[in-house]
Amino acid sequence: MLEVLPDPVSLIESMRAIGYTPETALADLIDNSISAGASVIGIEYDAAGEPFVALLDNGRGMDAAELTSAMRHGSRNPVDARAAQDLGRFGLGLKTASLSQCRRLTVVSIRSGQVHARCWDLDVVQHENRWVVVVPSARELKKLPLYAELVAQDSGTLVVWQSLDRLMSGSARPAEEMTVRMADLHSHLSFVFHRYTRREGTSPPVDISINGVKLKPLDPFLKDNSFTQPLEGQEIRIEGERIGVQPYVLPHMSHLGHDEAETAGGREGLRSRQGFYVYRNRRLVIWGTWFRLVSKEEFYKLTRVQVDIPNTLDHLWALDIKKSAAYPPDVIRDRLRDLIPHFSGTSRNTITYPGRRQKQKTGFVPLWERIEPSRGRFRYQLNPDHPAIRHLSDSLDSTAQGALQQLLDLAAAALPLESIYSDMCSDGRGAAQAAEYAETAALAARMIGVTGLDLDTVLSLDPVARFPQYHERIRKELG
Repeated sequence: MLEVLPDPVSLIESMRAIGYTPETALADLIDNSISAGASVIGIEYDAAGEPFVALLDNGRGMDAAELTSAMRHGSRNPVDARAAQDLGRFGLGLKTASLSQCRRLTVVSIRSGQVHARCWDLDVVQHENRWVVVVPSARELKKLPLYAELVAQDSGTLVVWQSLDRLMSGSARPAEEMTVRMADLHSHLSFVFHRYTRREGTSPPVDISINGVKLKPLDPFLKDNSFTQPLEGQEIRIEGERIGVQPYVLPHMSHLGHDEAETAGGREGLRSRQGFYVYRNRRLVIWGTWFRLVSKEEFYKLTRVQVDIPNTLDHLWALDIKKSAAYPPDVIRDRLRDLIPHFSGTSRNTITYPGRRQKQKTGFVPLWERIEPSRGRFRYQLNPDHPAIRHLSDSLDSTAQGALQQLLDLAAAALPLESIYSDMCSDGRGAAQAAEYAETAALAARMIGVTGLDLDTVLSLDPVARFPQYHERIRKELG
């Protein structure tokens, strides 16, 4: 047998092109901090002087031997058993993520009052042509950003990126370039770690901040909104492990505030963000996909399914090095496919009747009716039993009633279904909230004037009933 050792310079340079962005690379570092039991994680970056990116946590820290091992490429075998809350996988994240952005990676750790440091400097590796790490001197450590904060702690780890050749490549104005490159960092980390930055069960929240600004959780399921509908969840058992599946149907856009709409993906992004959201130990791994089980459709756009997988099933999910992609095995895909029909009806009703919660307003009288004269054919017509239309019809003689019915039939025949569908797909229907409220209040006032009905009755009628978020204001204005 012949031992064939990889060339260190060639292999490291190749691994730098694995496809990390600044935000996915820093997410990998946060994984390590959480696995080390950190409750406070701070990220700092600056390019006013020598550009740097630094992450400091208050985790368990490492001794000299552990730190040296952590700096080794492939420090853990991915098939080895891990602690239940360990977010690592291949033993590559710290090195590949960091060196994808910089040429000099320094890691300093403190435990029991002892400080240890190791540094990957690619210029040194190139010069030596060996897998060597540098042990920085005390003088060099004192110059590192956040070093003083680290040594003031009982335990913790500091990761510093310097010589940011990839992150700042081709930049003539480093400070501006740093701002541009980090533009998505806050939203990405708030999204990926949203279940860590808020209390969940008995797990306390993790305080994560960027340049002193604390992350707020961005929940893709909008669980705090009373119009979000959690559907019946299920468990999938495989190899003695549990996979939790919990579907949600988001509120209609008319029930979302501006911030909630942005969290949900914005008016143009709802359709693209429907699907499964896979969490590995509460860390979001992949989102907005149906795994090709169904296509992304208009009536599924409010549907999102939380899937919780343990790290013990990594080998089945084809988890990649960046922990940004995973694909379920056939046995799990088949179970997930069986679940889809259970929430499709609720999703459709939420799109069609945005003012109605599930199992609510059973006496709701729609202004438009869907008529299906034969299988595969349908049309919409104005409902003659709607109180507003019935009130008008009862006030007319028989000749005028016939003319009214002809007008209703004409309106139904001329309904521009293709244009309506196109507008629904773009989610561009919603005007600004102020204009939407004014239109709803004016409509309620006209219905009162036309029908003579009281305000409470009008608020229960379609289409005013579709906007319950404005009812209290309308009561104050018209009551």
